[in-house]
Amino acid sequence: MHKSILAVTPVDHPKLKSRLRSYDDTMFKLYLSFGQKDALEEAIRASEYIINIPDQSSEEHARNVWILTQRLVQRYLRTGTSADLDDSIRACQQAVDDTPISSKNRQRRLQSLCDRLGEKYSQTLEEADFQAAKVVVDQILNHLPMKPRSRARSLGNISIILSLRYRQTGHDDHFQQAIRVASEAVDLTADGEIGRAVRLSNLGGVYAEAYHKTGNKERLEEAIRIGRDALTATPDGHPDKALRHFNLADRLQLRYLESESTDDLEEAISLYRLVLNQFSAPIFLRVQAGYSMMQSCVWNRDWNEAYKAGSQTIDHLSLFRPLSLQNTDIQREASKLLGLGTETASLALEVGKSAATALEFLEMARGVMASSINVLRADIKDLERDFPELAGRYKHLRDQLDTGSVPKSDFALGEEVWGNEMSQRYDTGEQISALLEEIRSKPGFENFSRPEDEKRMRSAAALGPVIVVNIGPLACDAIIIQQDGFSAIPLPRLDKNDIDSKYQSLGRGSLKVLEWLWDVVAEPILTALGFTEPPQSGEMKRVWWVLTGSLSTFPIHAAGRYSQRNGEAVMDRVMSSYATSVSAIVQSRRTAPVSHNKALLVSAGETPGHRRLAFADKEISVLRDICREMKLHPMEPEPIREDVLSHLRKCKVFHFAGHGCTDTADPSKSQLYLKDWETNPLTVASLLELNLHQEGPFLAYLSACGTGQIKSQRLFDEGIHLISACQLAGFRHVIGTLWEVNDQSCVDMAAIIYEEMLRGDMSDESVCRGVHVATKAKRDQWLDDTNAANKTCDSVRDRENEVHGKEDDGERDIISLEEDDDQGLQGVGNGPLHWIPYMHFGA
Repeated sequence: MHKSILAVTPVDHPKLKSRLRSYDDTMFKLYLSFGQKDALEEAIRASEYIINIPDQSSEEHARNVWILTQRLVQRYLRTGTSADLDDSIRACQQAVDDTPISSKNRQRRLQSLCDRLGEKYSQTLEEADFQAAKVVVDQILNHLPMKPRSRARSLGNISIILSLRYRQTGHDDHFQQAIRVASEAVDLTADGEIGRAVRLSNLGGVYAEAYHKTGNKERLEEAIRIGRDALTATPDGHPDKALRHFNLADRLQLRYLESESTDDLEEAISLYRLVLNQFSAPIFLRVQAGYSMMQSCVWNRDWNEAYKAGSQTIDHLSLFRPLSLQNTDIQREASKLLGLGTETASLALEVGKSAATALEFLEMARGVMASSINVLRADIKDLERDFPELAGRYKHLRDQLDTGSVPKSDFALGEEVWGNEMSQRYDTGEQISALLEEIRSKPGFENFSRPEDEKRMRSAAALGPVIVVNIGPLACDAIIIQQDGFSAIPLPRLDKNDIDSKYQSLGRGSLKVLEWLWDVVAEPILTALGFTEPPQSGEMKRVWWVLTGSLSTFPIHAAGRYSQRNGEAVMDRVMSSYATSVSAIVQSRRTAPVSHNKALLVSAGETPGHRRLAFADKEISVLRDICREMKLHPMEPEPIREDVLSHLRKCKVFHFAGHGCTDTADPSKSQLYLKDWETNPLTVASLLELNLHQEGPFLAYLSACGTGQIKSQRLFDEGIHLISACQLAGFRHVIGTLWEVNDQSCVDMAAIIYEEMLRGDMSDESVCRGVHVATKAKRDQWLDDTNAANKTCDSVRDRENEVHGKEDDGERDIISLEEDDDQGLQGVGNGPLHWIPYMHFGA
């Protein structure tokens, strides 16, 4: 619409700015009143255009920049796009800098900057962000206005910062300070003023935070009372009404957990339902409300209502289109939904729905980041053949969005030209979403770039059963996909709390855990599938494991009883591959055939700040000769990021030998250590930016520590690690590790795996077979050595300590097990089980 104004108003017309500003104000008020996102986008466009009109005074330009920040922060609040928040902060800072100290507008702009910095601090809780906010807080406090309304606004913004500081520190003096300032802000705001609802909400939030920190029930009561007042003070139809409902519901849910009052629980459910069904509310808030409603219904033992809430929430999640979001934003939002898919799938089975229905919920609710990336990397060959015009539009829009990095901002401080690339990215995301609907309306393309339906999920089992182990709140089940259909196998001895307990207390590779995995998970499943003993003749069958929740950190392929060699182990009955989802299996088989014949071999045995790996060069040397036998041309670039990335586009095989790192807080920052890792790291995020699907590389072999490890429990359902990043980038197969590995063992494992691939002519099965044969060989060698030694646990421990005591630089963070395993096989409990961590993901 703003373009219509421009069409009838010349650029040099004296009323151009006033007409655009009037339109901008109208659109922004429309959004604030009714939550219409299109109105917000129009307001942003108009504001951006106004800023770029030349011949503005310094004060006029500062005012226009400040107005734009109001629009950008609203879009951030709606979509969660951190780039909008960052740009709003930078623009607001410029508006403050360009406003004279004597100006009556400076204080208001400082308050806006304080508000933005407070939001940034709430996301990161980093000291640097608090200090940046504190600088602005001090400026506001030094010039507090005397007028009640202005003073209340200033104190309200400051109270947010103080409340966040209390959240981080838990210090009572920070609580008292936050309460004092927030209370004064409320007292200074008259009934009927819209600002009163905001300040009441802030005050209630401080009391709620105090309850979380101290468990003081009186503070929870205050939080509920004030939450009701804030809700009453918020006009019907206001965009924040849904948030007030949600906050009150959360506090009532907390009180229910204290008192078990069904009245509180039922009111919370009612409020969550209101938010879930409120069309104008931000979609992710509706999703969070639906998830909380489902959990409340579970506590109420109303399985049917819980299932309905879960299924409706996942339907809403499909409307959460993160195509315009960066991967860091998606990761942050997805972390709030841990368990949504697994719990809904469990409820589906509980109320009698089919195994296929339960699995569809799992697929839709897990791996949000992977789903958004796969939408942008869909195979369009058929679309190009049948509807070339649609394919061309799709490719054009996709190429604008297909990056996981934060787009470079066009906000340039001190320059005339202002714009926001996030606005363009948001527009592109909306356009591609509309285009997807148009494509899906065409015959034969109804499921284009959608989650896998039943037929396509069944195709994942074309080469062997797919076993999805679902960890639910009511029960745990294995959902089995075979070519003839779906089935569910109850796992009554598997319990979520037991999994979490073992994750925390025992080594995930200890013999006790391997036996437990066998008894409660693997053996019942394999028996149901007919794998009751090692195959007597013929080829060993393959299975794919999709593990959920904290179980995804356990080595199910190594489960078994090893006190006797009686075939009671997974690897004695089947060959195992892994996948983060059923969709990942299907996607890996869609990768285009590779046309390159090069092997990218990277030895990173010496990197700054890390122990030298004596065997990394030897590993590459061994593989160099095998690769030549495989008709592959070895490439060995300098182990620096840009060289490695440039060669990735031209390789069939990528083999990395070196150190790896798993980032506990942010899995997208997990990395493979190269020489320039301190300044230019090769991270999960940088791998996700690659799109190698056209090149179709065959194998990424990550011979490093923990490349399949997730340390952030909040992101178990996302499956974000170095292995999955390589898969999403386009590798058909990936070999990696669950945890630390022994440097010398890496050489042996790699040699066996590649030799098996050579014998198998680099077929898909040869990769899985290579990992299986190598792991089993090292397992058998370990059993032989332990039996032959026939020593007590103490003597084995002495021998192990002797080895560890040597100044040997040939270890890649060796894993050894310290607990005493009461086994019939002496000494087994303390051996370094180097054969366990290796895993295969792929077709």
